[in-house]
Amino acid sequence: MLLAWEWKIKNGNRKIQISYTVEDVVTDYKDCQEIYWQFLAKGQNSIPAKKVTGKLILPTEVENLENLRVWGHGQLNGKIEKLNNSEVSFEMDNLSPGAMFEIRVVTQDKMFITSSNKIHNYNYLQTILKEEQQWSEESNSSSNAFKMTIIILFTIYGLILIIRIINIIRLLKLGKEENKRDNFREFKYFRDIPREKTATPAEALYLYRFNKKRLDTGTIQSNAVSATILDLCYKKKISLRVDEKDNVYIKILSDKNDLQNDELEIYKLLKEASKGKEEFEIKELNKYAKNKYYEYSTIINKFVNSARNSLYKLGLIDKREERTYARYEFAEGKKTALKYSYMFFAILCLTAYFPVFKVRLTYASGLGIINGLIDILIALLPWVLISMYYWSLQIKEKNKIAVLTYEGREEKAKWKGLAKFMQEYSMLDERDVLSLVVWEKYLIYATAFGIADKVIEQMKSKYPEVFIKEKWDDETMKDNYPIIYFAINPIYNVNTFHSISNLSTGVSSAYSTSMREIASHTSSSGSGGGGGFSGGGGGRWWPEAGMGGR
Repeated sequence: MLLAWEWKIKNGNRKIQISYTVEDVVTDYKDCQEIYWQFLAKGQNSIPAKKVTGKLILPTEVENLENLRVWGHGQLNGKIEKLNNSEVSFEMDNLSPGAMFEIRVVTQDKMFITSSNKIHNYNYLQTILKEEQQWSEESNSSSNAFKMTIIILFTIYGLILIIRIINIIRLLKLGKEENKRDNFREFKYFRDIPREKTATPAEALYLYRFNKKRLDTGTIQSNAVSATILDLCYKKKISLRVDEKDNVYIKILSDKNDLQNDELEIYKLLKEASKGKEEFEIKELNKYAKNKYYEYSTIINKFVNSARNSLYKLGLIDKREERTYARYEFAEGKKTALKYSYMFFAILCLTAYFPVFKVRLTYASGLGIINGLIDILIALLPWVLISMYYWSLQIKEKNKIAVLTYEGREEKAKWKGLAKFMQEYSMLDERDVLSLVVWEKYLIYATAFGIADKVIEQMKSKYPEVFIKEKWDDETMKDNYPIIYFAINPIYNVNTFHSISNLSTGVSSAYSTSMREIASHTSSSGSGGGGGFSGGGGGRWWPEAGMGGR
């Protein structure tokens, strides 16, 4: 039997009409005759088509239209229908490259003459109906799942928009409130040590360097640890000395009682580094950091966290405002990233309309890709505009956030004033000369603030006699003023050296060593995961999705 086909492909302004004749296309069963023909196999066609149409004309009319059944397989947007008792038409919009396209026509009226090898002496109509029903249900299930996914995505998208609008309203109300910066007295100079009996060098440095966001460990650890070691010396928990080669030695004197949590961490660190020795050189701290790098880093992190947690408990840092500031801090970056990402995809859509790009894009992804990109851009536009406005409000509001409480800002101002007072003491008209006991404590906090050199110069201008060698021959000086004795003992280096710098260098070196060792011992690996794969049978064409039919 010969069968003539005629179908048309329209791609832009170009129309292609294909006509050809096939033989033995009809299969004959006892209860029906079947035409099952695949125009395009999956992956066979590399040319996208805007519209595909076709028509099948039967040799005679069927007596009853219900005796004629038609189905199509391929993209879900295809359509096949019976025009009358002898004609079947089919069409598909935006045929994607590589898409399958086939039709199936079954008639219960015997109107085709078939060759003997295509005649089967058994009933097959019910099998065909069951087969098509199964494929139709699978297609509908897939379509329903897709529709449900779209509904869920749009619901989530709507909720995101609502939440963002609520946040915008909240920020607008917040913006109308008075600035959160309460007025408090600034201190150009402040000679007393804030919270003198309870403050620790790490707490002082944390406030001194605080600028609304958390300080990382590396930023403050060197000065904070060095100052805490001096503080432990002041409290007679350890002793410090320097030899003729400028080597710093530490000796454990007492127990860990009456220490703040952050001080306790440094005391434990020194204990661990000493390895049970009565006295050890500061270089042993570097060895400990190299061999026990993880333990060293953990102790330093606990040390900094203890100081920060103490400031929380004292009500000097508002943890909630700190978290809010951390969120708002990235608002400008997110706004910029979203702006340029959206502009990039918008430009991409515009360039897709240029012929050279349009041809390449449609050949690669089909004709619907450009409209799909535009639909996505339009759908996302409300979220983009709302988000950018929301982040603009966050940027504006961020400057009003006072992470430090009123008391915290006041204490920070005092530490700043104290640092300035210590550095400019010799230029001030001070009626009362500060005692060496006060300078002992000053040196601790000056080390924390990184201004020990300048403070020692200020002390030298007011106490020149302290820098005379004979002054240090008296052992009472060592017992009464251990920090000053350690810092400026001029026995070996009168003008060019103070041992606090060597102490700080040793501490900084140990931390750098621990970080370097952690980095060198950290390994990374990647792994890939796989999903399932599918296979199909052979012997005939198996459609993947139904275009619908009746």
